[in-house]
Amino acid sequence: MKRFGLIGSPIAHSLSPAMFRAAYPEWEYDLIETRDFEEAWQIFRRNYTAVNVTAPFKLQAFERADEADTVTRQIGAANILLNQETGVKALNTDFWAVCQLLRLNMPPLETPKALVVGCGGAGRAAALACTNLHLETAVANRDFDKAERYCSHAGGMEPLTLEEAERRLPEFGIVIYTLPLEIPLAGMIREREEMIALEANYLNPCLSGPNYISGKQWLVAQAAAGFRVMTGRIPDWERLNTIL
Repeated sequence: MKRFGLIGSPIAHSLSPAMFRAAYPEWEYDLIETRDFEEAWQIFRRNYTAVNVTAPFKLQAFERADEADTVTRQIGAANILLNQETGVKALNTDFWAVCQLLRLNMPPLETPKALVVGCGGAGRAAALACTNLHLETAVANRDFDKAERYCSHAGGMEPLTLEEAERRLPEFGIVIYTLPLEIPLAGMIREREEMIALEANYLNPCLSGPNYISGKQWLVAQAAAGFRVMTGRIPDWERLNTIL
């Protein structure tokens, strides 16, 4: 019997189980909460067809998998693991979610510059999505070396310190905020109402505004793509939205 779940910590607040069960009531979906990635990995390998992956395991999930598609290799982080006979395949649907949301919300005939705040799994996926849409993209991170390494690896992106991002914020028409907590830069983004602001965090959002795209919209977009990959069946988009 097929069995699905989510690995990460903390995840008690996650809406993924309710969304999955709304889309596929015939299948189980469990929360596998542990701070130990090795423990989560072994539980997944023994018992599950596929799992979603959230913080803090997206980088480790990619590194541990046997194979990954081109997008996921470029990102270096995974939010889905598929348990296959030939091994584990890693995928990243955050990339597709950001591509879709930006296509739907960008003004026609404009290619604004994009700033991605944070360089974890979600930030990496968002930055790659921006370059895929031919946007001039910068990645700002507290650990500048981490941002610099990723920008060098992925290509076509500019690394920034958070202080540089604050100073240059007026240059950008799109900001994607992937940090779990508020920093001073978030307040500056809120003040610029003309910006398109997309946020990963749906539990405790830091941004707002007339051009705000919420973390819940991101969640639904990546879940719809992810559930399809995990199950081989297209989920009902409207039923996923009702959970939110």
